[in-house]
Amino acid sequence: MKTTVITIQGKQFSYQDEAGDPYIFNPLNKDDANNILQLTDRLLNECGIPYFLAFGTLLGAVREGDFINGDEDVDIIISDEERLYNSLPYLYKHGLFVNRIYRDELYSFHTEGRHGHIDLYVMKEVTKPRIFRRIYTRICYNLHPKHFFTEISNDGKYKLHGKSYPYPSNPEKLLVHWYGRNWRIPQNKQADTFIIPVKIQRFVKKCFHKIKKVIH
Repeated sequence: MKTTVITIQGKQFSYQDEAGDPYIFNPLNKDDANNILQLTDRLLNECGIPYFLAFGTLLGAVREGDFINGDEDVDIIISDEERLYNSLPYLYKHGLFVNRIYRDELYSFHTEGRHGHIDLYVMKEVTKPRIFRRIYTRICYNLHPKHFFTEISNDGKYKLHGKSYPYPSNPEKLLVHWYGRNWRIPQNKQADTFIIPVKIQRFVKKCFHKIKKVIH
């Protein structure tokens, strides 16, 4: 762990940076998970940063109405990275401490005493190749069909510890995409997410490389 200093809107901001440290995965207590999600929800709303539940947290909300036993962290997705980045001092001041920053990809936070851990994944527009721009969105450097995220709901249908949070409006189909057709089976949290998009990306890259060789 090291202290990293960054500049946010002309002012220096320092944080305990664990980006170069190995991940230590420990099961997250459900009360701790609930507390950090509620804190994150409140602070992101205060900062005007929209978000929605994702990955294992969404799976738990839809399948079990609770956090998954043995899950290591809370997962959400945000689309306004610039506002999140500028809000880091405010989040820090109010008890949400950033400890890993991977620009365009992921921001990790914990609470005081490290009694909670949450990952905020960044959703970005696809820039290249252009043919993917209308079909896919990019999350953590991987492509996902954009139609899963066109509408976000918060109608109270899915709750965690009695509180509803924003979620993609067709979560069951999204969970099939992320975890396969057996996502409803408890303990089935082995994600086969990204497989098709990554294969497509690799195929396209190979094609581009071949075209460049022919041109040159």
